[in-house]
Parts: sequence; C-alpha cells; structure tokens
Amino acid sequence: MNKVPIQIMDLTTLKAVVYELSQDIVPSRFENAQQIDSHTIQLGFRTLENLIWIEISWLAESPRIVEIPPPKRYGEKSTLAKQIKYLLANLALVEIKQTGFERIVRFKLSSRPGKEIEKELIVELMGRHSNILLLDNTSKVITLGKQIKDYQSRLRPIGTGDIYTSPPPLKGLVPQLSESFNSWKDNICLVPSTFKNSLKNTYQGISPALVLQIASNNYDEACKIINQSVTNIELKTWEALYQKWKDWLLDIEKNNYTINFEGPTDFIVWGNRQSKVKERKIGISLSMYYSKKIEERKINSIREKLKQDLRNSKENELRKLESQELLINNISEYITMQNKANKLLTLQSPSKKQIIEAQILFKEAKRKKRSKESILNRIEFHKKKISDIEHCELFLDLLTYKKVDYNKLDSIIELKEEVEAYICIKKPTTKFKSKKRKEQLSKIKEIQSPNGVKIQIGGNNRQNELISLKQGKKGDIWFHAQEIPGSHVVLKSSNGLIDDKDIQLAADLASFFSRAKGSKLIPVIMVPIENLQRISGALPGTVRHRGGKVLWGKAERAQKYFHQK
Repeated sequence: MNKVPIQIMDLTTLKAVVYELSQDIVPSRFENAQQIDSHTIQLGFRTLENLIWIEISWLAESPRIVEIPPPKRYGEKSTLAKQIKYLLANLALVEIKQTGFERIVRFKLSSRPGKEIEKELIVELMGRHSNILLLDNTSKVITLGKQIKDYQSRLRPIGTGDIYTSPPPLKGLVPQLSESFNSWKDNICLVPSTFKNSLKNTYQGISPALVLQIASNNYDEACKIINQSVTNIELKTWEALYQKWKDWLLDIEKNNYTINFEGPTDFIVWGNRQSKVKERKIGISLSMYYSKKIEERKINSIREKLKQDLRNSKENELRKLESQELLINNISEYITMQNKANKLLTLQSPSKKQIIEAQILFKEAKRKKRSKESILNRIEFHKKKISDIEHCELFLDLLTYKKVDYNKLDSIIELKEEVEAYICIKKPTTKFKSKKRKEQLSKIKEIQSPNGVKIQIGGNNRQNELISLKQGKKGDIWFHAQEIPGSHVVLKSSNGLIDDKDIQLAADLASFFSRAKGSKLIPVIMVPIENLQRISGALPGTVRHRGGKVLWGKAERAQKYFHQK
C-alpha cells in the first residue's frame, strides 16, 4: 500500500514556527490542555487579545508544533492533559527557546515575567524518538508523552521521576554564514558520494526537503542535481548551490520566514524574498497542511483495507454461488421421477412391488423438489450479496472523485461500518462506531440546479436512505441508474419550480454516480419520491418503486458541470 508522503517539520520549519509563536504568545497565560489522541496534545494560551491554540504531536511520521484554529472541545481528557492542565494552571509562558540546529523546543513558564522558571515543557521533534516532557524547576520529569524503557534505548532511557538529560549532540559541522565557498565545497567533497548524502552527513540541520530546496526550484531538476556525485558537479552548479546555501543561512539569521506551497517540496518557509506580504500565518498554514495529509493517509489506509475485504467477500460469494448452481443441476431430475411414479400407479393392476417403488419415487422426488427450492433461495441470496458488494465497491470508487466537496473521511468510515455489518458479517465495535453519526449523515453532497433548486446525492447507503426515505418530501423527484448500482439523486422540487434543464441535470448526475458512468448513454429511472418503499432486511437505502419514467443520462455532462463550478 502506498502511503501519502508527508513533509517532515525540519529544523528550518521549526525555527520559523518558533519565531512566529514567540511573537504571538510570549508572554501569555496558560489556560487549557486537551489530548486528541495518543500522540497529539493541544494547548491554549491566553494573550491580551485572544486565546491562541497550539498543537504538539510526537507521531513518528509527522512530529510537529503548529498553531491551530480554535479546536473542538474533547470531553474525555487524558491523564497527560489533566496533569499538564493542573501543573501549569495560572503560570505564564515567558519564553520559547530553540537553540542552534537541534530540533528541541523549550517552553518556559513562571508565575509572571521576570520571576524564576517553575515549569519547563520540552518538545523533541526527532522522528520516532519524538516526545514531550514536563519538567519541574529541578529538571525532574513530572510527566511525558511516552516512557522510554532500558530495552528501547540504552543511551537515553527516560521516565517520570528521572532527571532530564538532553539527547546526544548532533554529528557534523555547524553551518556558518561566514564560511567561504572553497571551504564549504571542500568539506562536502571530503567523502565522495552524492550531493544529497554528502551535504546531510557533513552539516547539521540538513533535511531531505532542504537539500531539494537548495538544489533547484524545480523538482525534476533538483532530483537530478542532488543525486549527482560530488565529483561530477560542474563549477557553475557549485556556485549556484553555494548561493542558495547562503540565502538559507541568511534567512535563518534574519528570521526572514514566509511560507510557499510551490517548489520542489510540498512547502518551503525560506527564500521567498519576492513575497512582501504574508498571506497567512506559517503555523496555521502548516496545521492545515498536516491535517489534510494525515486525513488522506487515514482515508487511503481504510480504502485499501475495504478494497481487500470487498474483494475477498465477493470471491467467497462467487464460490458459494457456483457450488449451489452445480447442486441444482444434480437434483433437476425430480420431474422425471414423478412421471415414472405416475406411470407405475396408472397401470391397470400394479403389483405390490411397483406400488412400493412408486411410493419411493414420489418421496425422493418431493425431497429433491424441496431441496431445489432451498437451493434456489440460496442462489438468490448469494446473487443479492454479490450485488450489495458491488454497490459498496461503487461508493468506494466515488470517494476517489475529487471534484465533489464532502467529508471523505466521515463517508469512508460510514462505508466501513456498512461493509462490516452487511457484507463481512462483522458486528461494528463500539470503539469504532461513529460517535457523531447524525452529524456525519447530515454532510450530504448538494449542488444547485440551473434554476437554483437543491439536488442531493447520496454518498453511501445510509445517505441514500436519508435523502430518499427520511428527508424526502412529497413533490421531490428521485433518480437512479436503471438496474445498475449507483447513488440516489433527489431533486428537491418541493422547494421550488423546476424545468427540463433541472430534470436533465439530475438524470446526468445519477448516470455519473453509477457503475455505468463510462457509458455514453445510461438509462435513468425518474420516480416521484412518495412512490418509493424500503425493502425490509436489505442494505440501507435499498428501495422498490411504483411506476416511473425512464430518461437517458450522460455522465459526461455531469462531469463537465463539476469542472465548470
């Protein structure tokens, strides 16, 4: 499974965020703490103007410190959050310090500015070794994000009650703005390797992202340069690299930071000298970036697991169907047996032996007939199950379409629950079951028709049921690809006047959000919503209808409509 790559908060980005936070929340009063998961905590600091929240994560894949918009309140507070909230109550944040090229940040708190430091919150952003620790005024660890046992680290085990010791010092030279071109080049070329490896191994504070940023503003060109051997790089290229190196160091020295989401990496916080106006805070921009990337990773993880579950379930049902179809062929001769028995009994004077034989034949024929009916029921059951699986596969495919604005994470979680409940025959666990089902179900895909009438599109089976059977009103019109798995589309004509353009768009949408969207023309059934009826015992959103009119929809027109928007 391919994971969504996440650009790590490197030394340069950390310096930019720390500088920004120092301007915004120093001094401030600590006010609140809440932990949203096992590796992420949110802290609130009250300034003279407002309450500013920061998020600290020690997740190995994306350790970070960022400013965040005011978060949702989490009712269940972890032990760590409770401890921090209790121990930092009424303390003032007087300093945020990051030294040299270490990815360690110290939040220093006292009763008020100018007084002795009483508590120190240390954040270490070092990949899988990332952590958060709260120290008292003697540097003793009061609480921390994760305990490091002896067997996990011989060099630096640490837990509550231990005296805090800094991580081992960084290897490599300290970057200096005053260093000459020849000295810089010679240091990098001491050990022949690629430019990427040589630069990272020679100097402190060098991340893979920074190497790309120094090499070029173009990703392909940057990759070509950094993967060259230092012995093969031309002098002109060396000079350009040195100039970018000095630009980087100068921006760090002058605290000249602006964020840009264009270039060889996902983002860059230095070297944007042409940008005179800061559009957004760096911390806020980064929080949006990380939340989006982490959500994408979650979606991809669930999607791949769902694909496999659906594939396995479908293969299992196909095997069962094939087995039942083979059985039906073996018992189809019951009619022949009945006919033979009838012939024996219609003889003018059948013998006792013939009567007994006829009775045996009748009994066996009856048994085979019952078996056939049972097998036929099982065949229909397996066919329905396969159809349900294909329906879920369709909704999973729709989640990859990026032009439609809806909460994909909530939708895929709902779909996962449906698959577990109806396809894989697993009981949804209380732990995983959505706590905000009503909120999730309210996030229906909606667009406006040419006449300004609302059109709703179901994103999964539960949403299909919601818009069609629960929220649908007399006067609304229901659309669905005819005899093809697809989303329910509801034209809310009870809320306004419609014409042929509105109806055609709804039909096109039903075509696009169906298994047959690759076809040029797709038959779509149009039914007054009051003529729908839920099928008991089937998947949510499974309906039958009375009457209806068949229209022809074009998925291509619906796709163009989204692009125009």
